[in-house]
Amino acid sequence: MPHPPEEPHGAGPEFTVRISARARRVRLVMSMRDGLVVVIPHGFNRREIPRILAGKRRWIERAAARLATRRPTRENEPPRLPDRITLASVGEEWTVEYRSEPAPASRVRIREQPGQRLLLRGETGDGGACREALHRWLTRKAREIFAPALLEMARENGFEVGRVSVRRQRTRWASCSPRKTISLNVKLLFLPPAIVEYVLLHELCHTVRMDHSPAFWALVETHDPHYRVKKRRLRDAWKSLPSWLAADGVGPAAD
Repeated sequence: MPHPPEEPHGAGPEFTVRISARARRVRLVMSMRDGLVVVIPHGFNRREIPRILAGKRRWIERAAARLATRRPTRENEPPRLPDRITLASVGEEWTVEYRSEPAPASRVRIREQPGQRLLLRGETGDGGACREALHRWLTRKAREIFAPALLEMARENGFEVGRVSVRRQRTRWASCSPRKTISLNVKLLFLPPAIVEYVLLHELCHTVRMDHSPAFWALVETHDPHYRVKKRRLRDAWKSLPSWLAADGVGPAAD
């Protein structure tokens, strides 16, 4: 359960503490809605939080700056709906058309048309309903593209995967559970192929080691000697996301 914002010793940032039964370590999350959230496992000594925040000061500053660039130019003004969607991961560009038609409960339907066109029909004056329809399409698209790619990469490199899911994650590009379930972020569709491949490999390595120890990075390097370059590029990958996607979190890296 979230706790009220707490002020660390000194001039540290305000933050909210959230206890997670699934957390294995302390994790920092920054979002427009919640600000800085410190996720801690049960039994963690909260007196350690100020020290951790001091050590992550540069990350906190960078994350706050990223969120500042995403805020609408006017208060409560939603991002404009796209007339074109570029999926850098697969080199596809889709044009988007909107056709206003009466529909129950502001329902907007989306269909693929010949020539890489997307047609949205229904209450297209409802920006939220249009964005939700686009999100549904992106989720289907990402599932069709990334699930087979991940399983093929696993087969080629000798990894075992329990299950693959595709979700609209707010703060991570991807994640892996102890049961070897790998969750991939829909937003990977907008990243270059080489960076997507790095994220997939990163999560496959987590099926062997559920940490970021030297042994984990040695395993990553065994499969990708140039991973450091891609890891650095991933830090700024949020800049590739279109404003209409209305991302309210920062996905700093695969985890």
